[in-house]
Amino acid sequence: RERVAFWADWIHRLFGGLESDLYGDTAFDGRMTTAHAGDVILTRLEANRHRVMRPRALARRSDAGYLKIVAPFQGRAGVEQQGRRAWVGAGQWSLYDTTETYAVDNPVRVEHLIVMVPKASLVERGLPLPELCARPLGDGGVARLALETMRNAYRELPAMSAEAAQGVGEMITQCVH
Repeated sequence: RERVAFWADWIHRLFGGLESDLYGDTAFDGRMTTAHAGDVILTRLEANRHRVMRPRALARRSDAGYLKIVAPFQGRAGVEQQGRRAWVGAGQWSLYDTTETYAVDNPVRVEHLIVMVPKASLVERGLPLPELCARPLGDGGVARLALETMRNAYRELPAMSAEAAQGVGEMITQCVH
């Protein structure tokens, strides 16, 4: 029972005020590990089924705007934003804007890579965010390259210098763009 409350508090603090629920489950098992590549934040999340929501009041109060990416290794995620819903599984990813309302459903046990790219770094490059949010990506081309870059970066970050990690963060941002 304590894990349920702890998880909700952890998600709230780590991801800037997210609300979460466990589909009514009373037991929970999950863990997260975070690494930084300059301003880009990468988190490996393993958890039982759960969902997270950012209601309008929390979205507008967000300290820093990010484009958040969910890239499943195992399981699937349903990203809802801008009136769209995209389901992604292993080998795919979807992005969403933390300054807007969103929800992410994880109806089965999951293992995801969550990547947070500062929104400003992509807006200044002219990325049409509303058109890209809650869409399945990663099946081929540059989107597939971006996925593999994010995954490999997460694995290699612990052995990198801060300067190298900064460069990797810039590379991730460029691939997402």
